[in-house]
Amino acid sequence: MLYWNDNIDRDYCKFYGEARYKRLGSEILICKKNPYTILRYLSLTTRLQRLYASEATVEQLTWHANHQTEEGSMYHPSDAEAWRHFDWIYLNFAAELCNVRLRLYTDGFALHRQ
Repeated sequence: MLYWNDNIDRDYCKFYGEARYKRLGSEILICKKNPYTILRYLSLTTRLQRLYASEATVEQLTWHANHQTEEGSMYHPSDAEAWRHFDWIYLNFAAELCNVRLRLYTDGFALHRQ
C-alpha cells in the first residue's frame, strides 16, 4: 500500500491492518517514525539516455549479437534457450540490437528462487 494522497495520514494498512511504522516495544515511536519499507523511485528514462550517450556502452550493448561461442557452452545469457525463445516471440524487439532488457529486482525477493 502506498501512503500517499488520501492515505498519507494513515498509520495502518487499510487492507491488512498492519502498522506502517516500526514499534519500539509495545509503543509506536512518536518522535521519530521509522517505516517498515520505503519505495524509492528511480527515473528510468534519464538513466537509459545516459546509457546510450556513450559509444563504448552502445558497443557493449550489441556484444550479445556479435560474439562467437562454442555449441553447448554458455558464456552469456544470450547463449541460453530462453533468450532465443524471447527473440523468436518478439521479432521487432530482437531486430534492434541495442534494445535493453530489464529485470525486476526487489530486496529479498528472487523471482525464480525455488
